[in-house]
Amino acid sequence: MERSFKISYSILCFPLLFVQKPEYIYDVDFDVKSMEAGGKRGNMAYQIFEMADGQRVALYAQGNSIFSCLLPFMRGMIPAEVKTDYLAHLSAAVFRDTVCYVYENLEHKVVIDTLGASPARILLSDGTGGYGFESLQLIVRENGLYLFYQVRRKGEKAGLYVCMPYRENVWGTVFEGEDGSWQVELLSAEGQTQLLCLDSRGGRLRLYDWRKDAEFVQRRFLEEAAYERQIEELKASWQEERALLEAGKEELQAEAMAKLGEFQQEKEERMIQCRKEYENRVERLRTEYEGKLSKCREGYEAQLEQVKKQYNELAQTAVKLQQIGRKWRDKYFGRTEEKENV
Repeated sequence: MERSFKISYSILCFPLLFVQKPEYIYDVDFDVKSMEAGGKRGNMAYQIFEMADGQRVALYAQGNSIFSCLLPFMRGMIPAEVKTDYLAHLSAAVFRDTVCYVYENLEHKVVIDTLGASPARILLSDGTGGYGFESLQLIVRENGLYLFYQVRRKGEKAGLYVCMPYRENVWGTVFEGEDGSWQVELLSAEGQTQLLCLDSRGGRLRLYDWRKDAEFVQRRFLEEAAYERQIEELKASWQEERALLEAGKEELQAEAMAKLGEFQQEKEERMIQCRKEYENRVERLRTEYEGKLSKCREGYEAQLEQVKKQYNELAQTAVKLQQIGRKWRDKYFGRTEEKENV
């Protein structure tokens, strides 16, 4: 069943099929299959890029032409025709804030160009060997631009290759002798860059560690039997490690109990030593206190004895004074009585 979408001028993003009559870019129906597959011409119908300044640029192919335009696509705007020799396999990427794109031209040559003043370059040519180029794909990795492509010879299976368009001496082979239509994606795992290759026809996968500019080391995928065997080996290894951990746990517990006993014994010995030191200090303070108290008592008793002596002396003096007072009183009153009798 054929599918189609209706798009309006206000939400238009992809100006495919609107080149010849741009005044009719709104309220248009178009076929999804031609949009997804590019009408059997190449592997991309359109691609949109956002530049460093926030501006969006669309690049797409129609017929034998490649067009570019700025987004959003306003009424009255006309896409710019940048190439007129397009055949198939358009791919593009933003490299150093410039849209770079590659394609196969009508002469079966792979051309790289930019949306700018840079001149176009021919990267690959079929020559006389009957080569055919497929699955062109530009990839940006760190500070380098890479082109992955397939080369298919008549009667032979395809291979996947790579080059750096702006570095003359960087050419490499990912693999050879594998039929299919391969697309690549970059992955980051374990601090390394990996290349995932997917056969869009057969659904096969290949995974490579991307070491240097054009050096790839394949990582093998396990078959089900090998995978189950590896799982069993891992389980056995895990059981062995678990047993070792349990044994180690018991040893650690025994060692911990021994350490705890030693700590308790050391604690008790320390407590006994502290108690002895405390008692010795208390005894020493008590002796010093009793000595000072004894000296104070002796001084107090001496002072008390002195006071008693002085009191007794004062008492004796008082008695003598009383006696003298009586004597003088008796003398005084005796004379008075004699005068009265006379």
